[in-house]
Amino acid sequence: KSDNSNLKWLVTELGSDCLTVPDKDGNTAVHLAAQQQPVDSLQFIFEQTGVEMFRLKNNRGETPVDVVESDRCRTDRSAKRAWISSTRLEASRPPAGSSAPTAASAGAKKQLDSCSFTDWDFIRQDNKKQLIGRGGFVCKVYKALTDRNQTVAVKVLPLSGTGQSGKLQKAVEMEKRGVEILKRLSHPNIVQFFKCEQKSNGLYIFTELVSGHSLFELMQRLNFLHCQPQGAILHRDIKSSNAMLNNEGVIKLIDFGLAKEIVGTCGLSTGVDPKGTPYFLAPELFMGEDDSIPYSAKTDVWAFGCTVYELTAMQPPDANIQQFRIAVLRCAGREMPQIAD
Repeated sequence: KSDNSNLKWLVTELGSDCLTVPDKDGNTAVHLAAQQQPVDSLQFIFEQTGVEMFRLKNNRGETPVDVVESDRCRTDRSAKRAWISSTRLEASRPPAGSSAPTAASAGAKKQLDSCSFTDWDFIRQDNKKQLIGRGGFVCKVYKALTDRNQTVAVKVLPLSGTGQSGKLQKAVEMEKRGVEILKRLSHPNIVQFFKCEQKSNGLYIFTELVSGHSLFELMQRLNFLHCQPQGAILHRDIKSSNAMLNNEGVIKLIDFGLAKEIVGTCGLSTGVDPKGTPYFLAPELFMGEDDSIPYSAKTDVWAFGCTVYELTAMQPPDANIQQFRIAVLRCAGREMPQIAD
């Protein structure tokens, strides 16, 4: 296709490693994108694979950069050249004399590096192990540093001293099942599993350290807006496209263009039409009378629920219905669609 929607679908289905698998000519998705996809595709691939994408060689010994410079590059050549330059490609090239990794070995190398540490220790703060979370039962998650200078997360499940042997055994079985599943997965949007160690005093599970905030914490920020002492602040346009992730993985609620400050739960006089995106609007917003539409904290929470639905189903509730018909569906009391099993 002329855009990169199929490329993104492939990564969603198969993980980023599919981008470096060569065909019979040694060309990867990176080479083909350099040849006939827009520059956005190269940017997308770079976000998935990093500078390794520039070192992949086909059977002719060509890197994707070589393809951009060849007669086979059919789209966005000048834009691609500018983008490659801006990524400081020269600084990321291997030193002279070193061999470039082949397409087939790139994914394997990444996986090997992630599991090759042999020793580690807890990272301490104020002479205490740095606790970053708690799991089910008595699990605790700490920061750890490996002998390869990797900062990782380690979940610790003590194997004694809980006084609840039955629950402990069940918890251990559940964690081990989770480990077996994670071992098989490789995807940029799934936490990466490194290794599992069972010692006499506990089960230790190592994964990548995920910084940032969870959707639960985003919900708490929503509560923060609704509980301002001067009056509740309603966002009125909560949806996934208004929840941004910054480079450090922190969720930011954006676009307060429709936000309003209210006192109590009185309606807002906003004209006869509700503000926001129809698919995310609560039913009562289509039923306002006398130019007063009953916005409240509950309508923001409804929109947040629709956002969670959207994250699960990849589209908002009733996305197959034309927007102008959503009001009829909501006012008629039709049940919201259920998330598929």
